[in-house]
Amino acid sequence: MKNKPPLSIKNIFYILTLLLLINLNLFSSDYKVVGYYPNWAIYRNPAFKPHEIDPSLFTHINYAFSKVDTQGNIILFDPWADIEWRNDWQTEKPFWGNFRVLADMKKKHPHLKTLISIGGWTLSDTFSELASNPKARKNFAKNIVKFCKQYEFDGVDLDWEYPGFADHSGRPEDKKNFTLLLAEIHTAIKAVNPPLLLTIAAPAGPFHYKNMEVAHIHKYLDWLNLMTYDFHEPWPNSDTTVTNHNAPLYPPEHGPSSFAASEAINYYLSQGVPPEKLLMGLALYGRSFSGVGNVNDTGLHNTYTGPGSATTQEVGMRFFYDIKQNLLNTYQLHWDERCQVPYLYHPQKKEFISFDNETSLQIKCQFIKKMNLGGAMVWELTLDQRPGFDAMRAITNELNE
Repeated sequence: MKNKPPLSIKNIFYILTLLLLINLNLFSSDYKVVGYYPNWAIYRNPAFKPHEIDPSLFTHINYAFSKVDTQGNIILFDPWADIEWRNDWQTEKPFWGNFRVLADMKKKHPHLKTLISIGGWTLSDTFSELASNPKARKNFAKNIVKFCKQYEFDGVDLDWEYPGFADHSGRPEDKKNFTLLLAEIHTAIKAVNPPLLLTIAAPAGPFHYKNMEVAHIHKYLDWLNLMTYDFHEPWPNSDTTVTNHNAPLYPPEHGPSSFAASEAINYYLSQGVPPEKLLMGLALYGRSFSGVGNVNDTGLHNTYTGPGSATTQEVGMRFFYDIKQNLLNTYQLHWDERCQVPYLYHPQKKEFISFDNETSLQIKCQFIKKMNLGGAMVWELTLDQRPGFDAMRAITNELNE
């Protein structure tokens, strides 16, 4: 038997590089996996600091949220969390806080990109006036470029909830003005080198997406993060009259047929949005309903009185890790074959909880691949089980198969 020749330096370097890539679990596919990180996660109990993010599970992190005023000036919503807190008083940096952690994370993981998300449910009331003013639109676009350069972000994600939504100061003209706003931003951010990314958090319900010029706005966007969740919420004054699913993949037996991820995606595709520009939103939380009636033994499609138990002060909301750790052993677990999602029911407590588990998340990722979509977006990454990040691993593993 002949002796094998020793490995050359070049071959050793190649093997070490390959092992490093495997260890980092970098994406072997072209799918994007976008995770929202909310700045308030550092105050939760237990807290989730940004350095705890596993960068191998994401291609992009959207930092939520900053605010914009009616003149297009970007305002830090929580300066202490965003740029002020620090654990190093010996080194001088232009900024600290969560922004510093994300900037340093990208240096260690070059595949990762970060975007500043502006708006959100509680910070959207200025968008309508801003979008109606050409001077303010231009100022906003200029400030986005400045902000991203100053804080080392790779782009911006607009989360206007929603154009035309009167409860957040919306008006009918928002439909056209939103297109004008995106066009203005696109012109500014694509003129810099390297070009910045522009995305939006896009509504999944017809009441809201019909207030946008979907057929026009997509050409200004790198992609759209579809919020394919919160179809049915446990508020007595909502459109949900019986217990139903938070994020069904397909239309449920009761309720509007448009309230499903597949239907929202089909609508955007029908408007000419390229499938690779659509990212399906995945929820790492469940919605709880209390005072559930006894029409059947599963709690599904029963009357209810209001929101149920919660993981924190966010009423009617149970986080993925909380459900997995504390509820699966005491609640009845059911599966809706029609909608391809699980749900929990506790007959004594009269509580129904709609949520996603690893199985339903994998099925949704299979749908993403079947439809040739651009990938997945997660709201939000800090709700996952730690330290294993079971939900995110289910998502990334399925997309990489």
